[in-house]
Amino acid sequence: MEVYSLGRAPYQLTCELQERLRARVQQGGPEVLLLCEHPPVLTLGRSATTDDVLADEQILQAQGIEVARTSRGGQVTYHGPGQLVVYPIVRLRRGIVAHVEWLAQAAVELAAQHGLSARYDRGQVGVFVGEQKLAAIGVNVARRVTMHGMALNVTSEATRPFGQRWFVPCGNRQGRAISLEEAGAQPPSLVEPALSQPKGRCPLSVESVGEQLAAILLRRAHAPAFVAQRTSVALLSQSLFVE
Repeated sequence: MEVYSLGRAPYQLTCELQERLRARVQQGGPEVLLLCEHPPVLTLGRSATTDDVLADEQILQAQGIEVARTSRGGQVTYHGPGQLVVYPIVRLRRGIVAHVEWLAQAAVELAAQHGLSARYDRGQVGVFVGEQKLAAIGVNVARRVTMHGMALNVTSEATRPFGQRWFVPCGNRQGRAISLEEAGAQPPSLVEPALSQPKGRCPLSVESVGEQLAAILLRRAHAPAFVAQRTSVALLSQSLFVE
């Protein structure tokens, strides 16, 4: 499985890249794991309605928040700085429920590596610390190949918009979000010495958490370890899809 770290990636362009990568997998190409952060965006899943967006267009524009329709399941959620988004473009082997649980249990394991007790709530399709959502999951499947995936809040910057009541998060008006930082995450080196991070790297950066999560996902998929290649949506598209 190839792993790419895209940095701060525009949402719509990342969706287009996923579609092209999915077509490549459907044609027998390698599976891919994309890791990224997005500029501020509200994404409306297949079950979302305009009533789920509470703020008017002027407020959202003033905050620099884009609104985008998307093919994933679910309703409305927010992506933005401080949040890790992971997009697996992989073949379904055991069905969609098992795929969602693969993502969710990886987030639960990652939280444990940081000294936190998290749980997967199948009914709300998310990972929670207490009653607050740490990670949201929404996927799309075509010809048994997935796209979209999971958004995991790393720093407090990721959760601020959830408290502004600009939208109904995942259809739950009382829904509250939490990040690893706000939950009191510890550096893995303090929880388990064998998981210590390289010197000079912030243990709660989106990039470092992405590397940890990718390693967990690959291991749980029984896939060989793969170091994430740092690139961008534009460069990856050019390198993989040269006409």
